[in-house]
Amino acid sequence: MPFRLPSLAVACLALVGSLFAVAAPAEAAAALTTRTSVVAMSTDDYGSVYARCAKRTACKGKVWVQGSASQPRSFTVKGRSARWVTFRHSAWKSQPTAVVRMSGASPQRVQVEAAVRYGTISGTIARTGGPAATGVKVELWRLGSRNRNVLVSTSTDVERNAGRFAFRVRMGANNGPSAKYKLHVIGTSGGERRSWWWRGNATGGFAGGTRDLATGSTIRVTRAGKYRWVANARYSAISGQVRNGSKAVGGTEVTIVGRPPYWSSSSRVLRDLDFMACANVYGRTTTNSAGRYQVGFLPTSSARIYGIKPTSGGLWFGAGDRAWGSCHGLINNRAESRSSARMLQLPNGGLDGRVQNIGRGRTAVSVSVGGYQGPSSSAKVDRYLTVREYAKGRKILSSDVVRATSARKVSLGEGYYWFEIGRRTGCQAWYKSRYKNNDGYFNGLDRGFEKWKAKNHRMYRQHCRAWTTGTYKLVYVSGSSQRVRLVNYKGGSVSGRVTAAKVKPRTELMIRLTSTDGKKIYRTAMTDGGGRFKVTGLASGRYRIVVNADSWRGISRAFSGKKTVKVSRGKNTSVGTLRFRQ
Repeated sequence: MPFRLPSLAVACLALVGSLFAVAAPAEAAAALTTRTSVVAMSTDDYGSVYARCAKRTACKGKVWVQGSASQPRSFTVKGRSARWVTFRHSAWKSQPTAVVRMSGASPQRVQVEAAVRYGTISGTIARTGGPAATGVKVELWRLGSRNRNVLVSTSTDVERNAGRFAFRVRMGANNGPSAKYKLHVIGTSGGERRSWWWRGNATGGFAGGTRDLATGSTIRVTRAGKYRWVANARYSAISGQVRNGSKAVGGTEVTIVGRPPYWSSSSRVLRDLDFMACANVYGRTTTNSAGRYQVGFLPTSSARIYGIKPTSGGLWFGAGDRAWGSCHGLINNRAESRSSARMLQLPNGGLDGRVQNIGRGRTAVSVSVGGYQGPSSSAKVDRYLTVREYAKGRKILSSDVVRATSARKVSLGEGYYWFEIGRRTGCQAWYKSRYKNNDGYFNGLDRGFEKWKAKNHRMYRQHCRAWTTGTYKLVYVSGSSQRVRLVNYKGGSVSGRVTAAKVKPRTELMIRLTSTDGKKIYRTAMTDGGGRFKVTGLASGRYRIVVNADSWRGISRAFSGKKTVKVSRGKNTSVGTLRFRQ
């Protein structure tokens, strides 16, 4: 008796069979794909499309132009890969569009045109004011991945060619865009070599130069731009006089700075500016006996980007030759928008006849301190005044110090400043050593040159005792005079003991407590003959414990015990015993 499947099984097999019958053509159609829309044809009537094979095995077959008398060509694309597939189309000059057919792929409609192998990047470097620069040249840099940029060509005939330059760049496949490029403009003015990166647009509009490659305009020659990019540029000069009251200041250096065209969110990029998180230097010169100067070969700009910094006086000058106390005050980076209204434009004709009077625009600031002052023995630390520039995006303790003094009166230019009492860092002094022979500390290539420091059994240590927490305040300084009042407090302390297998290593070791919040400064203490220590003058917060911070006597810093501690102002905290690993 013949075997028969149940009717339900027959129906299921029929359904599965129908699914496979439907899926097979779809799978075949999707095995080879191409999205090429423009095909650049060679003079011998050949063009290419980019085809991708989705199968594990190779995609093979014929490629031809629909309705063309050209013969079909064989092709092979390896499995799960892609490549250019070449076809022939002898009638492409009379047919602007064509349909390319490939075995296993859907028909692809393309626009055909003559192949263009090279495009051009050209322009003119024109002087619109000030002295003519010499040795002008333009460099073409190709941008690569991971900042691997390559200098591909240099135009050195700019002056002899009436300021004109031109570069030929290779176009992409099928008349696609070229690689990405940037232009570096270099010239000599006033005996100083200066350079900047071009900024502008594809129609020749010049937006000025920038000192950073990263903020220069990216150039990419395209089919839409008719395979050319115009990069005109103009330069001019800033000139003026430096005075102190009515007296000319000769022989002082004048620096022209410019803010970046936009503000990066990267702290690394901001740190790399010539004036950190503020501006770059475009040129320098020195005033003559009459106090006059001129800085040329500066890219013109309709935007306010420039500032002037005479070395004498320490002030920064911008629009209207108004003085500011810092670079950050000049560019107004206290404002969230980083306004540039205080800075200078550089029109085509240049800026001439400016007067920077360094004897004006200062504020006499008197500082008073209340609260706990610390004992008289710690006055050098607890009562020391430090004034730092305010800098947007920079931590307080990493901001530049403009005054460091034990006095209570300072003269400052207008702007924001951090006023600090009892927050002196890097304090160093001589300390009497228990050891007559300090060779263990001074041996080796890294410390051998410091033997001169050991005299009369004394050592030069990065340690000064403090008792106050230290205090700080952000102040906007302006006007002819101003008073700043600060209040200090008694600090907390951390005590403990260092032990080791030997006696000497636990003596005269430095204990340092550091904070990473950018607001609290580190404090230190020295261990006594029994290895005991007490670090004082700590503001409330959490600190990291470092033992033997200055590598005393060549001993390592590795120890077991507490590595961090939480401190409260005015209170003592014990960290117990810290044991050296020898």
